[in-house]
Amino acid sequence: MAGGFRNTGFVLVGLLLLTLPVAGQVTVGEDLSMNLNGIVSAGYTGDYGNTISSSHSLALGGSGTLSGFYYNPNFLSFTVSPYLNQARDNSAFQSISNASGVSLSSSIFGGSHFPGSISYAKAYNSEGNFAVPGVANYTTHGDSQTFGVNWAEMLPGLPSLSANFQMGSNQYSIYGSNDNGSSDSHSFGLRSSYLLKGFNLSAYYQDGSGHSQIPQFLQNSQEESANSSNSAYGFAVGHALPLRGAFSATYNSSDVNSNFDGYSFNGTIDTYTAVASLQPTNKFHVSVSTNYSDNLAGVLYQSITAAGGVVALPNQGQGSHSLDLLGTASYAILPNLQALATAEHREQYFLGENLAADSYGGGFTYGRTVFGGNLNSALTLTDNTISNSNQNTLGFSGTVNYNRRFQRWVVGGSFSYAQSVQTLLVTYMSSFYSYSGNVRRRFGRLSWSATATAGKTGLTEQKGTTNSSESFSTGLSYSRWISLTGTYSKSSGNAIQTGAGLITAPIPSPIVPANDLILFGGKSYGIGLSSNPIRRLTLTASYAKSHSNTDFGGIASWNNTEQINTLFQYQFRKMYLTGGYSRLLQGFSASGTPPEHISAFYFGVSRWFNFF
Repeated sequence: MAGGFRNTGFVLVGLLLLTLPVAGQVTVGEDLSMNLNGIVSAGYTGDYGNTISSSHSLALGGSGTLSGFYYNPNFLSFTVSPYLNQARDNSAFQSISNASGVSLSSSIFGGSHFPGSISYAKAYNSEGNFAVPGVANYTTHGDSQTFGVNWAEMLPGLPSLSANFQMGSNQYSIYGSNDNGSSDSHSFGLRSSYLLKGFNLSAYYQDGSGHSQIPQFLQNSQEESANSSNSAYGFAVGHALPLRGAFSATYNSSDVNSNFDGYSFNGTIDTYTAVASLQPTNKFHVSVSTNYSDNLAGVLYQSITAAGGVVALPNQGQGSHSLDLLGTASYAILPNLQALATAEHREQYFLGENLAADSYGGGFTYGRTVFGGNLNSALTLTDNTISNSNQNTLGFSGTVNYNRRFQRWVVGGSFSYAQSVQTLLVTYMSSFYSYSGNVRRRFGRLSWSATATAGKTGLTEQKGTTNSSESFSTGLSYSRWISLTGTYSKSSGNAIQTGAGLITAPIPSPIVPANDLILFGGKSYGIGLSSNPIRRLTLTASYAKSHSNTDFGGIASWNNTEQINTLFQYQFRKMYLTGGYSRLLQGFSASGTPPEHISAFYFGVSRWFNFF
């Protein structure tokens, strides 16, 4: 009862603010300059569902921005943006829940030799996404926080130095399951560069760690824990060469430690690279490069973790290493035709086996005006030979792009295809294709557009690594009066589960065990409508639905999400009349809980203020 009186009091205060005149600009002291503006709202709201108690109340909300500077904008400037009870049914804020929070950014000594900045953001009950490739994301909600500090020294004639510190945390739950997820991380870094007698010198140091609890609602098991830490440093040097050439070399060392579901990976990864290029004439360009790593398994592991994945790697036994030597040359035969040639030698020791591969290739790029449109194309052929086996493959890759405008039509399309293209491991080749098309047309005040894309990728001659996707969208609008859009997509393949959702890649099975992969497939579609039927009145409505199926270690799950959102807003002077309705239905069969259904509505008034 006391809570009801308190909420009613807040709304009465808000309604009183709505009737007050707009305040003029205020000067604070002699050196502090500030401006505060925002929107204050008050209204009636309600929500109900199968997992929450029905509630109805008067609510106060709004958003604002406080910005300013002290003494001079280059000395100290700041921006603070708080928001309270913002959702799809009462504002343009994209959240089904009433989200609140604040963000802050500031800079000091801008334009000087010692610039710095600080940023901070805190969000309560905000909406997030659990991604499924090619399908509409599933909805989460929770709290998050980030903080960052950056500082730099840039004195003329001395090495530059920059430092940064970042930390963040996130706790969330997934509608339609009992699972929760969380993550937290922090990192610190230093960078420096210096120009010494024509040599560009640079160095860096980075240290960080992270922890995450990954929900396992797609396999009806307990959440998994992942911990990781990484420290790295490196050096680079570069210098100009004769014949319009350049040379650069780098050294990087990383110390990686991680633990995932009882499996650990610990190791140091040292990499050395060098590149030299020459351009003797305007038409001819040549380059050579080399790359060596003393821990190939670590490089492969980092390629997965960089995308947010965590996996249980097999025991690498005696270690691993790799060497890559590459030479390229190009020559402009005609202004719109260029020939290319490559030669590459690779050596790898991985899983107790020495392997080597040689590749030789050539191709061309071509572009010109054809039938009044722009045509661009490229074609490459590569012969690949792997030692210690009879394996010899012919690689092919090609792409074509075409765009043209005629009368009121604008059309475009592209197509790419590749067969037996090298991957990080010499024993695995990937193949893919993709195509897309788009069209636009104006009929007086009526405009129509459509886009279609599709693609498929996988490891050549290895089953179970294929990922495919298709998507279609179209839009129709009449002046500013009405706009209608529609989308459809579907996808299938295999992926790794992360805290942010599923990520896909054609990953060799020695790197990712089969029991760490999730098989998935799904479809989604949606429609959206927006209209300004009369001046100062805005109407929007959207509907989205997706369903997918997943298989993780023989545990199947049928997943479904459906959203409806509507909003209207009418402006009179500095006042707004706002109303909206939101509905979410989401469930996962493997979670063991019934699908969750949540609905919310709002009706109220708001006013824009320029306080000072």
